[in-house]
Parts: sequence; C-alpha cells; structure tokens
Amino acid sequence: MTIHGVDTALTLFNSGTLTRTQAARKAGVDLDRFDELCRRRGVGSAGPSLDPSGPSGVNAD
Repeated sequence: MTIHGVDTALTLFNSGTLTRTQAARKAGVDLDRFDELCRRRGVGSAGPSLDPSGPSGVNAD
C-alpha cells in the first residue's frame, strides 16, 4: 500500500469511477481496511450502515 495508490483509489471511488471492491484492490488493501481508510478520510463507503452501492456519481448541480 502506498500513499499515492490509496489517495488515487479513494478519489476514484468517491467520484463513482471505481466500485468499493475495485478501489480496495487499487489501494492494495482488503475491504475492511478500505472502509477504515474511507472513514479516516471522510469518504462515504459501503459499510454496514451505508448504502452498499457506494457514493453516487451524480452531481446535483
């Protein structure tokens, strides 16, 4: 896991480009660790209390 890889994965996940599983793979971590990284960075993830589809790629503006 590298900082750049994690940052890239979180950015792509947050924008809706990658799914949660794809982003975790890109970051080089398992899904539990990815969820932890999302929480630490303030990025919504598909944890038990959140929508399993992940963040929406739709911009309301």
